[in-house]
Amino acid sequence: MKTDYDCYVLYFNHNDWSFELSESIKVRNPEVHFFGIDRHHALLQTILCKVIHKISIGLSRLFLKHFSICAFANNDKALQLWFKARMLHKKHHFKRVIAHNLGAFYPAVKLARIKSLDLQLDIEDYYPGEALYFNKKYEKQIRMYLMTRSFLSADLITYASEGIRLECEQHFKTKAQAKQVVVINSFDEKDFKKPEETIRDLTKCVWFSQHIGPHRGLEQVFESASRLKHVEFHLIGNLNEAYIQKFTLSSNMLFHPVMEQSELHDFLSRMDIGLALEDPNADYNRNICLTNKILAYAQSGLYILASDTYGQVQFLNSLDYNAGSIIDVSLQHSIECLDINLLNGNSKIERWQKARHFSWEKEQLKLKTLLS
Repeated sequence: MKTDYDCYVLYFNHNDWSFELSESIKVRNPEVHFFGIDRHHALLQTILCKVIHKISIGLSRLFLKHFSICAFANNDKALQLWFKARMLHKKHHFKRVIAHNLGAFYPAVKLARIKSLDLQLDIEDYYPGEALYFNKKYEKQIRMYLMTRSFLSADLITYASEGIRLECEQHFKTKAQAKQVVVINSFDEKDFKKPEETIRDLTKCVWFSQHIGPHRGLEQVFESASRLKHVEFHLIGNLNEAYIQKFTLSSNMLFHPVMEQSELHDFLSRMDIGLALEDPNADYNRNICLTNKILAYAQSGLYILASDTYGQVQFLNSLDYNAGSIIDVSLQHSIECLDINLLNGNSKIERWQKARHFSWEKEQLKLKTLLS
């Protein structure tokens, strides 16, 4: 897509664990124009936006159908993103604006309306179903209204999973001519090398996320590791020390820091089983979304053991080959009952080859067709 269009990306600089990952994305995409917002450098503007955010939270209970107030109450970056987008459009005239998350809906809708641009919403998650962090009494209503208003303005809506599409269609109306499609946020086919053909006695399971902590279903990993000594369990992510200290961990539990994408995908190729563990009780979105991890496991050729969420069940059932199975009794039981032939080199290579059918090279064709 980036080779077919002149792309500009607005983002916020964060001096935390995500900084190196963001920088690596920029390096891998030299064709894209990246414009970062450093909230520390734009300190006065940042303070103003935070003050307006606090005021809007107070006003939101009285103005639950006021687009600006709801947007500023929902996210203290929405106004700052609008300032940057407006300034950027004065120098570069765009034809389309794409909102990638709920905080970007307000500036995208406003810019599209004022400048007569096509509006595209990328619905990666079902935002009203995500955990509520503040303003809990009204936050879900605010999110629902922001999506309701934005959907009515959108020309194209992409969904990251079938479950999210079905849920949104129940609640939000669109323009009659609006185009809608599910586009899986898969990775490039070339990112995954051919799996190893070696057969080994030690089975290697892997799980990754941004953070290793509670509400992610990891308790069953720790329990399984203590009982399955012939299996290694590799966890990748930022370690929540307070959470980990609650458990007695066996020696076959191995922890790794967050990896840059190419390093992560190379690491996955040396594993056998991908653990797509989710806690559907954490929030409703977890039940219907499709995470990066299950896609990366599939594209690496790993056999997937997945939690019983709608999104993961639907994804595995949609494939015309055996990419994995749903954990029914327990993770330990699923590993013990697994046909060892599913982990051999030939099976891994076959899954790796089959997964090319939903690589980003294939998925992006849906967008190209809609944008042409």
